[in-house]
Amino acid sequence: MKKPPLFVGMILVLTICISCKKLIQAVFPGKDIALETLKISVPPTPFADSSNEIALGSFDTYVNTDSIVRSETGGVFGINSIASIKVKETTIKATNADELNNVSAFKSFRIAISSDAKPQPTNIVNIDIPSSATDSYRASISNSPDITGYLKGTNITYTIYGSLRQATTKTLKLSCNIVVRAD
Repeated sequence: MKKPPLFVGMILVLTICISCKKLIQAVFPGKDIALETLKISVPPTPFADSSNEIALGSFDTYVNTDSIVRSETGGVFGINSIASIKVKETTIKATNADELNNVSAFKSFRIAISSDAKPQPTNIVNIDIPSSATDSYRASISNSPDITGYLKGTNITYTIYGSLRQATTKTLKLSCNIVVRAD
């Protein structure tokens, strides 16, 4: 039997790979996933300096994204089948807000991620907070980097930073919810 020319074999392999990606998209078309809520307490700050950013807290968490993907796809696909995972939205909420002490005390928030698979941190959220008093602020994130490489690890570290717009007079209890989109 005569062997097909090399380029025919390459086209066949390329077609199979493209078909595999279409199959993965059909079985796992993408999903929004809410990550574990980050909770921080920010002590009263008698001064405000919006030109300086302060670290508000760092959180270590265990997550096995490969197991999550496998459970969502009946064990067919794992983390290596995911094309990208990006932050879709985040919500910052002050659970004990009042008129003077609320989310608007902050000018901005930034969240960085690192992991045992990728220790170099990268920013996943960088938002400006409006100045009007509010107990929560939700932001859609349109420029999120792909964090799949970070989620291939199981020990994830999130670090939250903020810059103050105004002084606070009590400890603010903040929660941060992050929703990612896996495609």
